[in-house]
Amino acid sequence: MRHGKKHLDFEINLIPFIDLLSACICFLLLTAVWVQVGSMDVKQAVGGQPASETVKKPTLWVQMGKAGEVTLTVQDTNKVPAKLRKVSVKGNTEGKTNTTELDGAITSLKTLEPELRTALIQPQAESVYEDMIALMDQFKKQGLIDLGVSPL
Repeated sequence: MRHGKKHLDFEINLIPFIDLLSACICFLLLTAVWVQVGSMDVKQAVGGQPASETVKKPTLWVQMGKAGEVTLTVQDTNKVPAKLRKVSVKGNTEGKTNTTELDGAITSLKTLEPELRTALIQPQAESVYEDMIALMDQFKKQGLIDLGVSPL
């Protein structure tokens, strides 16, 4: 073997390295945007704190039926008479919720209990997602801003 001088003049191809860095920067920017967009402020609606610390607020439980009927039940209130704490609203002929009758029932409950702001919807397995969203929209219009969906 000959021990000669090694050739020290060589070329480094930096183009693949620059391509890799640009792809990493794009990925970093996209994930930073999606982390900001995908975050949602979620708080525990019912429970999560000891019973002694829980302040009893009036709550409207909404049970969805199969043919558009809705049952409204008010809990944790002294202002609503016992006979009006459970109101049933029948569905219309198309199997949807009767919105005018539901608006009247919510309005009457809100006049009796002005502090009513929480509504918890209890869908059934057959409930249509669109109907649940329509109910939530009606509750928002009536001033019930704390909405929740109880699991099946």
